[in-house]
Amino acid sequence: METTFLSDSILVQSGTINDYLLLFGIVFWIILAFSGIWIWKQTHVRKLGFVFTLITFLPFSYLCYQSYEEKDGFVYQLEIDKTKNQIHFGDSKEPDIYFPIDEFVSYQIKSESESKKDGTRFTDTIYLHHKSGLLLPVADVSVKRYNDNRDGFSRYSVLSREVKKFFRILPLPVETETGKPFKELLVKPESIVKTKNSTLSKTENTNFISNSQNKTTPPNEISAPQFPIKWNHKIIKANWYFSFSLLAIGHLGVLMFIANFKENRNNNKYLGVLILLFGYLSFGSQYYFWILPKSNTHYKIESFDKGYRFYSLQGKNKKLEGEWIPNSEKIVFLELPEKTLHIQTKLAYEKTKALLDSLENPSDGFSDALKLTKEVYDASEWVRWDLSDLPTEVAVRLFLVL
Repeated sequence: METTFLSDSILVQSGTINDYLLLFGIVFWIILAFSGIWIWKQTHVRKLGFVFTLITFLPFSYLCYQSYEEKDGFVYQLEIDKTKNQIHFGDSKEPDIYFPIDEFVSYQIKSESESKKDGTRFTDTIYLHHKSGLLLPVADVSVKRYNDNRDGFSRYSVLSREVKKFFRILPLPVETETGKPFKELLVKPESIVKTKNSTLSKTENTNFISNSQNKTTPPNEISAPQFPIKWNHKIIKANWYFSFSLLAIGHLGVLMFIANFKENRNNNKYLGVLILLFGYLSFGSQYYFWILPKSNTHYKIESFDKGYRFYSLQGKNKKLEGEWIPNSEKIVFLELPEKTLHIQTKLAYEKTKALLDSLENPSDGFSDALKLTKEVYDASEWVRWDLSDLPTEVAVRLFLVL
């Protein structure tokens, strides 16, 4: 994610692969695909080597070409415009979504860590929290603490500098994922402290709104989506890269088997059979159990007298993925750019916060934590709707209607 700070605005764009890198990938895989001509002329494998390189590497070149063609499409972009007192964002050729700046109640920071052999990688994602429950990502901050680092390590120094830049244009309270004040920041401007209580009370009152008429409608909002809403699942290219890699292993096993069969080398011949079985069976399993079902999956959201239902459809099979009933004491929020809609009961949310507080400040050992864990489990009636195959603008408009 790329964040640019200007004099009176902030521009956020999702990190994308450079066009030249994709062009390089196209050329690189084509060269590898036709490198079999040299194998044809220089080794006893002859034309079989050319067939191997062609069918193994040419699909990767095609995937790079597809990615290059899709670069013409719009990617996730957000702008905080202080002069116009608005925030607008989108990721397609649909009209952007606009919100007044005053409707955003806080920054929310999601923290993650990943342990590796040489140290630990800490990643903090800063979201803008809208009063409707919409979370807009505006920056990523990543630092690594190495195990052999003898100098002082400040976990939140870089994050504090990043948040300070946002304060200059849009001063808002900073909170954790559960709505608690984020105390780890090294910078706390006086203006933030003054507005903190009033803004947090506003958040508390609007966090659990389930009545759709209380949702905020952007100024230039297009008419509400017509139900039912239908769309097809899209297979991401990472799955195809992985699948073709498994297929390439199978091709290598075939090459080894035939080459060693001609040379009458039994040991390597049997090794080739094992490799081709592993590659082809893995590819078959990946395609049959993941790609094929998903490529035939359709989604539908339809309204009924009490609310909305989310279905997945495969052929004649219709599966209910989740249900949302307004005025049912539930929390709903949408996280971008993943476009995942989370629906959770207010009780489960409160119990989860209490459990986190108990783990952070243990008083009577783990007895409270164990009790709260059971209560969280009993109250956990949350569902997750995956809207990732919809444009951001469509997903947000749908969220506002829900």
